[in-house]
Amino acid sequence: MDYLVLVNKDNLLSRDYVPKGLVEIDEPSGEKVDPNYVNKLDELVYKEFKVMQKAALLEGYEIFVDSSYRSYDYQQRVFDSLVRDKGLEHASKYCAVPGSSEHQTGFAFDVISRRDGVLIEKANEDDPELLWLRDNSYKYGFILRYPKGKEEITGYNFEPWHFRYVGKEASKEMHDNGIATLEEYVFLKQNKKMK
Repeated sequence: MDYLVLVNKDNLLSRDYVPKGLVEIDEPSGEKVDPNYVNKLDELVYKEFKVMQKAALLEGYEIFVDSSYRSYDYQQRVFDSLVRDKGLEHASKYCAVPGSSEHQTGFAFDVISRRDGVLIEKANEDDPELLWLRDNSYKYGFILRYPKGKEEITGYNFEPWHFRYVGKEASKEMHDNGIATLEEYVFLKQNKKMK
């Protein structure tokens, strides 16, 4: 699959889509929290994340992948659980319906951090680790997928912890040209091809 594939509420993956080349990744806590969930990413994405993780550590920030690949059926369970707990309106703003989740590509993940030996699982937008990622992730091929102020474009509320691999060329081009969302980047790329 193309690292620039656009998956959102208007561009769905099929129920039977499972990416090739997924690899199991390290658990931040060293143990599985959910026995029904195995943390996996696309092999290249995980390799690039490890490079970024090492660079962050050199700056004093410990970052880890918390939630990565989710199958269609697993996403269905996540969505249904949120609907039961918070209602459909809330779930639709904060959680992708099955088929519209980037997690199904194996290219997207949520980040958690460790500070002073303690895992920080409830991320805040001004956490130093997330600020570092916001400013530096493009160097490694990643973007903050759901930025603040772009909710009308992405269809989701701001998620300072959700990152997506798009490749180093695309992430640099987006950074250098102030393009904040994958939707805008793909649209611009498609229009250039038409000219």
